Amino acid sequence: MLNSLKAISLGVITIFILGLVNQLVIIMSVVGYNSLIAISPVFIPWSQVFTYVIGGIGFFIVMTTGGLVTAKAASEQACLKAVIASILGSSISLYFSLQDEIFTPIAFFFVTFGVISSLIGCWLWKKYQQKTGHQGKAA
Repeated sequence: MLNSLKAISLGVITIFILGLVNQLVIIMSVVGYNSLIAISPVFIPWSQVFTYVIGGIGFFIVMTTGGLVTAKAASEQACLKAVIASILGSSISLYFSLQDEIFTPIAFFFVTFGVISSLIGCWLWKKYQQKTGHQGKAA
Protein backbone atom coordinates (compact mmCIF):
# COMPACT_ATOMS: atom_id res chain seq x y z
CA MET A 1 0.00 0.00 0.00
CA LEU A 2 2.77 2.42 0.93
CA ASN A 3 4.67 1.58 -2.25
CA SER A 4 1.53 2.27 -4.30
CA LEU A 5 1.06 5.69 -2.72
CA LYS A 6 4.74 6.48 -3.22
CA ALA A 7 4.67 5.49 -6.90
CA ILE A 8 1.47 7.40 -7.65
CA SER A 9 2.66 10.45 -5.69
CA LEU A 10 5.98 10.51 -7.55
CA GLY A 11 4.13 10.27 -10.85
CA VAL A 12 1.74 13.11 -10.00
CA ILE A 13 4.56 15.32 -8.70
CA THR A 14 6.56 14.63 -11.87
CA ILE A 15 3.54 15.54 -13.99
CA PHE A 16 3.03 18.80 -12.06
CA ILE A 17 6.67 19.90 -12.18
CA LEU A 18 7.20 19.00 -15.83
CA GLY A 19 3.79 20.48 -16.65
CA LEU A 20 4.92 23.82 -15.25
CA VAL A 21 8.12 23.62 -17.30
CA ASN A 22 6.00 22.77 -20.34
CA GLN A 23 3.83 25.84 -19.76
CA LEU A 24 6.95 27.99 -19.56
CA VAL A 25 8.23 26.56 -22.85
CA ILE A 26 4.84 27.18 -24.49
CA ILE A 27 4.74 30.79 -23.29
CA MET A 28 8.29 31.44 -24.46
CA SER A 29 7.57 29.80 -27.82
CA VAL A 30 4.40 31.83 -28.36
CA VAL A 31 6.22 35.06 -27.49
CA GLY A 32 8.93 34.15 -30.01
CA TYR A 33 6.32 33.24 -32.60
CA ASN A 34 4.56 36.57 -32.05
CA SER A 35 7.88 38.32 -32.62
CA LEU A 36 8.19 36.39 -35.87
CA ILE A 37 4.67 37.46 -36.86
CA ALA A 38 5.63 41.09 -36.22
CA ILE A 39 8.45 40.71 -38.74
CA SER A 40 6.59 38.61 -41.28
CA PRO A 41 2.76 38.58 -41.10
CA VAL A 42 2.62 35.58 -43.45
CA PHE A 43 2.82 33.32 -40.35
CA ILE A 44 -0.38 34.69 -38.76
CA PRO A 45 -2.69 31.86 -39.98
CA TRP A 46 -0.45 29.25 -38.39
CA SER A 47 -0.30 30.70 -34.87
CA GLN A 48 -3.00 28.49 -33.35
CA VAL A 49 -1.61 25.37 -35.04
CA PHE A 50 1.86 26.25 -33.74
CA THR A 51 0.56 26.63 -30.18
CA TYR A 52 -1.32 23.31 -30.25
CA VAL A 53 1.63 21.43 -31.76
CA ILE A 54 4.10 22.78 -29.20
CA GLY A 55 1.62 22.19 -26.36
CA GLY A 56 0.69 18.71 -27.58
CA ILE A 57 4.27 17.54 -27.94
CA GLY A 58 5.14 18.96 -24.53
CA PHE A 59 2.09 17.34 -22.94
CA PHE A 60 3.01 13.98 -24.48
CA ILE A 61 6.55 14.25 -23.08
CA VAL A 62 5.25 15.28 -19.64
CA MET A 63 2.73 12.46 -19.38
CA THR A 64 5.08 9.83 -20.82
CA THR A 65 7.73 10.82 -18.30
CA GLY A 66 5.14 10.74 -15.51
CA GLY A 67 4.16 7.21 -16.52
CA LEU A 68 7.78 6.16 -16.71
CA VAL A 69 8.58 7.55 -13.24
CA THR A 70 5.49 5.91 -11.78
CA ALA A 71 6.37 2.56 -13.35
CA LYS A 72 9.93 2.82 -12.10
CA ALA A 73 8.76 3.46 -8.53
CA ALA A 74 6.06 0.77 -8.56
CA SER A 75 6.91 -2.73 -7.45
CA GLU A 76 3.82 -4.30 -9.03
CA GLN A 77 0.91 -3.29 -11.28
CA ALA A 78 3.03 -0.49 -12.74
CA CYS A 79 0.69 0.32 -15.63
CA LEU A 80 -2.35 0.61 -13.39
CA LYS A 81 -0.49 3.00 -11.10
CA ALA A 82 0.74 4.99 -14.12
CA VAL A 83 -2.86 5.35 -15.33
CA ILE A 84 -4.01 6.48 -11.88
CA ALA A 85 -1.18 9.03 -11.67
CA SER A 86 -1.97 10.38 -15.15
CA ILE A 87 -5.69 10.68 -14.44
CA LEU A 88 -5.01 12.46 -11.16
CA GLY A 89 -2.31 14.73 -12.59
CA SER A 90 -4.21 15.75 -15.70
CA SER A 91 -7.58 16.06 -13.93
CA ILE A 92 -6.22 18.27 -11.16
CA SER A 93 -4.39 20.44 -13.71
CA LEU A 94 -7.51 20.76 -15.84
CA TYR A 95 -9.63 21.56 -12.80
CA PHE A 96 -7.46 24.56 -11.96
CA SER A 97 -7.15 25.75 -15.55
CA LEU A 98 -10.70 25.36 -16.87
CA GLN A 99 -12.56 27.11 -14.02
CA ASP A 100 -16.29 26.40 -14.49
CA GLU A 101 -16.20 24.18 -17.58
CA ILE A 102 -14.60 20.93 -16.47
CA PHE A 103 -16.12 18.36 -18.82
CA THR A 104 -15.36 19.83 -22.23
CA PRO A 105 -14.47 17.64 -25.22
CA ILE A 106 -10.95 19.08 -25.22
CA ALA A 107 -10.55 18.26 -21.51
CA PHE A 108 -11.72 14.70 -22.16
CA PHE A 109 -9.26 14.45 -25.06
CA PHE A 110 -6.34 15.63 -22.92
CA VAL A 111 -7.16 13.21 -20.09
CA THR A 112 -7.44 10.35 -22.60
CA PHE A 113 -4.25 11.44 -24.38
CA GLY A 114 -2.53 11.68 -20.99
CA VAL A 115 -3.55 8.13 -20.06
CA ILE A 116 -2.30 6.80 -23.39
CA SER A 117 0.97 8.72 -23.01
CA SER A 118 1.52 7.42 -19.48
CA LEU A 119 0.91 3.87 -20.70
CA ILE A 120 3.58 4.47 -23.33
CA GLY A 121 5.92 5.58 -20.52
CA CYS A 122 5.10 2.41 -18.57
CA TRP A 123 5.72 0.33 -21.69
CA LEU A 124 9.07 2.08 -22.24
CA TRP A 125 10.10 1.28 -18.66
CA LYS A 126 9.13 -2.38 -19.06
CA LYS A 127 10.99 -2.53 -22.38
CA TYR A 128 14.09 -1.05 -20.69
CA GLN A 129 13.83 -3.59 -17.87
CA GLN A 130 13.68 -6.45 -20.37
CA LYS A 131 16.58 -5.05 -22.38
CA THR A 132 18.86 -4.67 -19.37
CA GLY A 133 17.80 -8.01 -17.92
CA HIS A 134 16.62 -6.58 -14.60
CA GLN A 135 13.73 -8.49 -13.15
CA GLY A 136 13.12 -6.08 -10.27
CA LYS A 137 10.50 -3.38 -10.18
CA ALA A 138 7.79 -3.18 -12.86
CA ALA A 139 9.04 -6.28 -14.69
